[in-house]
Amino acid sequence: MGHIYVKALFYNPLDYVEHVRGERKLEDIKKAEVNALVDTSVTFPALPKEMVDKLKLPVIGKHEAEVATGKEEMQLVLATVQVEDRVATSHLIVRPKETTPLIGVVALEQMGYRVDPTTGKLIKGLPLML
Repeated sequence: MGHIYVKALFYNPLDYVEHVRGERKLEDIKKAEVNALVDTSVTFPALPKEMVDKLKLPVIGKHEAEVATGKEEMQLVLATVQVEDRVATSHLIVRPKETTPLIGVVALEQMGYRVDPTTGKLIKGLPLML
C-alpha cells in the first residue's frame, strides 16, 4: 500500500474554541500546516516538539507509551487537527525535534475517516458511531 500523507492543519485548541464562539478570527489562531503521515498503528496524532512549542499547545501530562524500542514516557498535549473539511480535538503526543507529523487512529475516527488499503487513500464516512 505504501505511505499515505495528507495536508493537515494543527490548531491551538483554546484559540480554536474562541473562534467557534465568534471571539477570534480564524487567521488569528495559532496554527501549523503540515504534510502528515497517516499511521494506523499510532493511537494519537503526534507533532515534533518545535511545532508544539510554536503552537503553545496545553500540556495534559506525561504518560508511558509503547514505542518501537520498548516503553518510554512521553508528554501529551491537547490539539485540534483538521484534514480537508473535518476537524477533531484530541490528545497529541510530543515527538523529538524534526520528526514527521503523524495522524493516528483516534483523530481519524473522530473525523470519520478510514484508510482504503487498496488505493492508499482516506475515505470519508460518518464521524459519529453509537
